[in-house]
Amino acid sequence: MKKKLLAALLAASMMTAAAVPVYASEDELPSADVAEQGYDFYDQAVQYNDIREELGAVPKLDEEITIGFATKTFENEFWRMEKEGAEWGAEMFQDAGYNLTIDVRGAQTESDEEGQLTLMMDMVNKGYNAIMISGISEGNLVPGCEAAMEKGIELTTVMDAFSPYAGTTVGAWHYMAGKQGAEWIYNKIGQEGQVACITGLSQATAAQARTQGFNDFFAEQNNDKIEIVAVQNGDWDRQKAYNITETLLQQYPDLKGIYCNNDTMAMGSLEAIKAAGSDCVVVGTDGTSEAIASIQEGELDATVDFSPKVMGAIGVEMTIRKLAGQDVPKVVYAPQCVRDSENVDKTFEEIFGYEYAPVFEE
Repeated sequence: MKKKLLAALLAASMMTAAAVPVYASEDELPSADVAEQGYDFYDQAVQYNDIREELGAVPKLDEEITIGFATKTFENEFWRMEKEGAEWGAEMFQDAGYNLTIDVRGAQTESDEEGQLTLMMDMVNKGYNAIMISGISEGNLVPGCEAAMEKGIELTTVMDAFSPYAGTTVGAWHYMAGKQGAEWIYNKIGQEGQVACITGLSQATAAQARTQGFNDFFAEQNNDKIEIVAVQNGDWDRQKAYNITETLLQQYPDLKGIYCNNDTMAMGSLEAIKAAGSDCVVVGTDGTSEAIASIQEGELDATVDFSPKVMGAIGVEMTIRKLAGQDVPKVVYAPQCVRDSENVDKTFEEIFGYEYAPVFEE
């Protein structure tokens, strides 16, 4: 019966705008109506900024720990930054005396679903204590999650995609990112004009949620001076975003703003805008170093910064807290903000009011 419920939830989730809430075991599988909400809309989700002090010190662990991280392609700088963050987080625990090993591996390409499953299965077969996952799609890592659960391996979802087995998701608030990007454009262009959105892979829950946030923001304004002229799929690809933008500027020479679901596409879109001599503004998503540097140089207009390095470290922190028997929230949103020319040179601490570092028991 539980297998049938899980299959139904997986099918339902494919049609939602974001990943579903995550659950620790089959005994905790959600009802279909909750599954359809998506974790971006999970009413018990918390922001790390709000709970970091309540979590208290990380409990001590004396045993040897191995954590795997099956993530996406390192061709994309965002996933390289998350890798660095996970390794940075692990170093903090090692320096605090934890006997911790971390193994971070990425898929070959953005769409290498089978390859990502293969590397996760290797971690399962090696009997790691815990595995962090950033699935390419909602379903491609399900066999690996099932195998991990059978072995009692703790699972944590990081960033996006769906796993009903994982006890915790540490990720971006994708839906809010779409709204933040849309609001920045709305105010920058004087609350009137033509706008567009370039989305990521259609099966990616992050792309679905960010795009819905973009659309919902403008719908909520009820402003007939704003027109969404296009929402087109760029598959997270720089060249595709360039081509889409080139065509859009030909069709809509007065286009005022473009929101891209990631920074890779935003940089491609920016290149097309520069080539056309347009003053259309571009907002990306992720907060990659390339995007930040471009903003500093006065080229890219803005990015919704997910603090990927800090997110990866928080994923490690939550995983170790769970291994130590501590209760942690099912959904933890990592810190995020819009970066533009006004705050691009500010540090994480200056923006959020604290420097990320776990507190350890004496």
